[in-house]
Formats: sequence, structure tokens, C-alpha cells
Amino acid sequence: MSDRDTVRVAGQDLLKRIATVMDQADWPGLLELAEMLPRARRTFVTGAGRSGLVARSFGMRLMHAGLPTFVPGETITPATGPGDLLVAISCTGATGITDYIARRARQLGATVVALTAEPEGLLARMADKAVIIPAREDDIVLRAAVFEHAASLCLDAVFNVLSERLKLDLSAYRQRHANLE
Repeated sequence: MSDRDTVRVAGQDLLKRIATVMDQADWPGLLELAEMLPRARRTFVTGAGRSGLVARSFGMRLMHAGLPTFVPGETITPATGPGDLLVAISCTGATGITDYIARRARQLGATVVALTAEPEGLLARMADKAVIIPAREDDIVLRAAVFEHAASLCLDAVFNVLSERLKLDLSAYRQRHANLE
């Protein structure tokens, strides 16, 4: 293989791994999440590192849909409580800050949905609902990459279902899109 093909082949390998995980994802659990979102008083999204970026991206989509959505730790994030929903994302299910926020949200009466690759991890066990995205790679860096890409695609699928069910008005969606850039 020539050097110029190296990145393309690596990308194709990554896509195959993501597709395998997507085939095995907990689609009924993701549909249940899509049903929970419009019923929640407010939705909070959390994760650390790249999982945190996936969470923020999903939160942005929910805001575009007109759902009140917040990121714990931001200065404009309100208090949480009963009727609220926390979506916590962690490949390992053992990320300290994510686990803490999920535990705290439960203590305050919020419903917690965990997206994780580890069905027996702390995050999955403490959540009201665990949605498993089964990334199983020996290399932790590759595993995290596969999990994060698959989680992002799964949450985009949740948003697409949600937008159809909410009959989102495209003009209202555009009005909520960022315009200070």
C-alpha cells in the first residue's frame, strides 16, 4: 500500500468498525429516549472529553428543536429536579465527573439516561435507563473513537425521529440556529 492510501484505508476501517457497532446498538432504548425528550421539563446533557462534545452537539440539536436544554457546569444552567432528564455519555461508564453528575441528578429527582459501551459499568447501573452502544475494541483509543462516532450518529437518529414526531417547523428551527458567527 502506498503512503497516499494509508489514511483512506484507516478511514474505511474505522467506518466498518462504526457500522458494526451501529448494527448492535440498543435501538429500542434510543427510541425510548426519543419518547422521553419531549416529555421532560428540561434536558441536561453531559459527558467528558470527546463524549462531552457528543453531548453538547446533541444538546444543540435539542435546542434547535425548541426543547429547553442545558449543559451542567455552564454558568447559565439552572438547578435540576423532578421532571428533568439527564443524558450522560461515557464509553467506559467510569468517567468520574460524568458519574458524579449522573448520581447527583438522580439524588435531585431527575431521570438519568446513560449512553455507554459498558452495560455493567457504574454509569449504566446508576442510571434509570442505560442505552448500550457496544464498542468493543482492544485499543482504548480506537474503542473511544468508535463509541463516540457511533453515539453521535445514534443521537442524530434520535433527533431525526424526534423532529418528525414534533413536526418541527423549518423556519422556527432556522430562527433558533446560531447567528452570531
